[in-house]
Amino acid sequence: MSLEINIEKKLNSFILNSSFSMNSNHTALLGASGSGKSMILKCIAGIEIPDKGVIKVNGRTLFDDKKGIYIKPQKRKVGYLFQDYALFPNFTVRKNISCVKNKGNKKTKVRSLLQRFDIEEIADSYPAELSGGQKQRVALARLLASEPEILMLDEPFSALDTFLKEKVEIEMKNFLAEFSGDVIMVTHNRSEAYRLCEKLVILDEGQTIEKGDLKEIFEQPQHLATSKLTGCKNFSRIKKITEHQLFACDWGVQLKTEKTITDDIGWVGVRAHDFYDPFDQQVDNSFSTTMIDTAQTLFERQHLCQNQEAKETIWWKVDKSQAQATFSGRLAVLPENIQLLKARE
Repeated sequence: MSLEINIEKKLNSFILNSSFSMNSNHTALLGASGSGKSMILKCIAGIEIPDKGVIKVNGRTLFDDKKGIYIKPQKRKVGYLFQDYALFPNFTVRKNISCVKNKGNKKTKVRSLLQRFDIEEIADSYPAELSGGQKQRVALARLLASEPEILMLDEPFSALDTFLKEKVEIEMKNFLAEFSGDVIMVTHNRSEAYRLCEKLVILDEGQTIEKGDLKEIFEQPQHLATSKLTGCKNFSRIKKITEHQLFACDWGVQLKTEKTITDDIGWVGVRAHDFYDPFDQQVDNSFSTTMIDTAQTLFERQHLCQNQEAKETIWWKVDKSQAQATFSGRLAVLPENIQLLKARE
C-alpha cells in the first residue's frame, strides 16, 4: 500500500503546498489550527480539488492537473472519518453501514461488521441515541464496509470528553493495528500523534516543513515551528561563537552543543524536563537563575525561572517523585539535549 501526494492549492490566507509519501504505515499530519491539515485530506478524498499537482494511491492516479485526471470521490477507495462522524441521522446503525456496501453479500458483511465493532445491540438505534464512542465505532464500521485502500482520520477524538477519549483511543489503536492499508491522521494533539503513528508530517501555514520518522522528529526537530508543535516551551535566539558553542541571547547564557551549529541555525530550544539542578557549579552548560514562580500538577512541579541578564523566562519541569527539597539556584542542560533550530523566513 502506498500514497504519493504533491499538491498546491490557494487558500484564503496562504498557499497550501504539501508533498509527502507513505508506504504501509500510520502517518500523523501535525500542525496548528488552520495550517491546511484537513484540506489535504479533502483533496485526497476528492471533496476538494487542488489547483495543481498529483495524488496517487497504490500507483493509481487519483488527480493529475497536467494530465487532466480527476477520479470522483466514490471511486477513490478512500475511507474518510470526519470530525463529527457524519452519520445519517435518519438511518439506523445498520442502515448507516449497509448504505455504502453495494456489492457481494451485503447482509453477511454488515452482520460481520456489527460483530467486529461490538455494536450488534444498537444496530436498530439512531445516531442521536448513541454515545460518542458508539458513534465512532459505527463510523469506522461504515468505512470498512466501503473496502478502502487508505483510511483518513480527521481529529478523531475532538468530539469526545477526556475520560471517553482515552478509552476510545485504545480501541482505535487496536483497530488500526488490524488495518493493512495506509492511515493518515490529522491532529493538533502531539500526544495522540505519538501514541498512534510511526511517521510524522509537520505543516506550518500550508507548508510541509518536516517529514519522516515520528520519534526522530520529536527528539531532534529541525525547525522552530516543529519544536513548538512537539511540546518544547523554551526558546532563545542565538549568536554562534564556534561550531559547538553559542550564546543564547534571550537567556543570557553561553552553551555548548553536541551537534554542529551551521550558519542557518537561528534559534535554540530546550524542553522543560531537560533542564536539571546541577548542584556542582563546574558542570558544562550550568548557569545561575532565580525561581520566580511554581505551579503544581498532579504529577509534576513546573518552575518558572529567570536570570538577571535574561529577556525570557525558562520553564523547568520536575517529576514530583524526583523533586528536591531545596533549589541550588542553578540550572543546567546536557549538550545532547539542546535543539538547534531553523526559522522560516
